[in-house]
Amino acid sequence: MKLYLGGLGHGQDVLAEKETGLPPVIVNCEEALTAKAINNFEELVRELVKKGEDAQEYTRKLVEANPDVVIACNEIGYGIHPLDREERLWREQTGRCLCILAEASESVIRVSCGIGQKLK
Repeated sequence: MKLYLGGLGHGQDVLAEKETGLPPVIVNCEEALTAKAINNFEELVRELVKKGEDAQEYTRKLVEANPDVVIACNEIGYGIHPLDREERLWREQTGRCLCILAEASESVIRVSCGIGQKLK
């Protein structure tokens, strides 16, 4: 597993494709279990939060079912703290899921302005 994360529009999907040859695509939760490369992982977490499902348990399932996947994700935990409870829960759960992914990943790359910085 390889994880690329960064701010919105910072090019984590572009760098992931450049380094792996796999273009990250937007998928649903079921498709993610077999996808080669996933884009906007945070939106999968949003989908799970809206359904009231356990996003962390899903992430563990994803790690087990698809250990070689490339994942690009927008960092959403910075900035103004949302007033909406569901938005706060989404941000928190995305962060916790990213911790699970980072632990399982062979590499974690933080992308800023299209430049990758290897964290792991």
